[in-house]
Amino acid sequence: MDTSYYHNFITLVQTGNMTQAAEILHITQPALSKQLKYLEAEFGSQLINIKRGQRGSNLQLTEAGKIFYEKAQQLCSIEESTYNAVKQLNSRIEGTLRIASSASRSTPIVQQYLPAFSIKHPSVRFEIYEGLMTNVVSQLINGSAEIGIANLQMVDTDKFKILLTQEEHLYALYRRDVFWTDREIDTISWEDIRQCPLSLSGGSVRMIVQTSLTNMEHLNTIAITTTKSSAIEWASSGRTVALVPMDQKEMVNHRKMMRIKLSEFSGDFKKAFITLKGHSLSPVAQQFVDFYKAFI
Repeated sequence: MDTSYYHNFITLVQTGNMTQAAEILHITQPALSKQLKYLEAEFGSQLINIKRGQRGSNLQLTEAGKIFYEKAQQLCSIEESTYNAVKQLNSRIEGTLRIASSASRSTPIVQQYLPAFSIKHPSVRFEIYEGLMTNVVSQLINGSAEIGIANLQMVDTDKFKILLTQEEHLYALYRRDVFWTDREIDTISWEDIRQCPLSLSGGSVRMIVQTSLTNMEHLNTIAITTTKSSAIEWASSGRTVALVPMDQKEMVNHRKMMRIKLSEFSGDFKKAFITLKGHSLSPVAQQFVDFYKAFI
């Protein structure tokens, strides 16, 4: 069954721009426009209103277009899931696992999960794309990545389906041979930590600000970085205590490092594994999601 026009229509709606959609689909804009006119002629109704002379999103679905968009997603999803189900009859999982993530969240995936998954499925290749949330969204829409890992609060649930979520907490990481060498870990308080030189990741800054339990100006901040790994590198040098968001099972691969969970900053902080709505995961991606779920 040829559903390429349906797939292209879905991409057109999700990008909101004829030129951008044509670039993503690697076809010419006139060809995409011709496909749209064919669909409208086939169903005898206008599907999209195009607002000329506007930048960015310049498409608006008609009532008929909204119905067609919803049904096209369902049809493409059924086609893809049927294809995947038949392919899964072959027990040998092959293909490429394509993930888009922030650098902070990709590091533990690479360190803790992909090696074990690779041993179980040696024929699988890996493509990991790192960037900001806008990059994650772009990679998912243009098909470069199949699974995205992002802050749950930043996920547009109109466009993306949440596959699973995992709680994150704020942790303090420090060199045990530099800070509090004569103290037990359970005796170290937030008041002790806030007086130390600190390195903060971008995610930790958001968690601190959202909880409103402390004023950022009152912290002895030495460095604020965009990535968790950079904040931890500061701490591993012995110069700072790093404040970073982590899930409970995430490891720190520094022999002399200790970590303390800061319960004062507990809240609804979660990372989410996401994919495009209307998209059925490939066998490789589904196997990885199931594999990951078994560990959390």
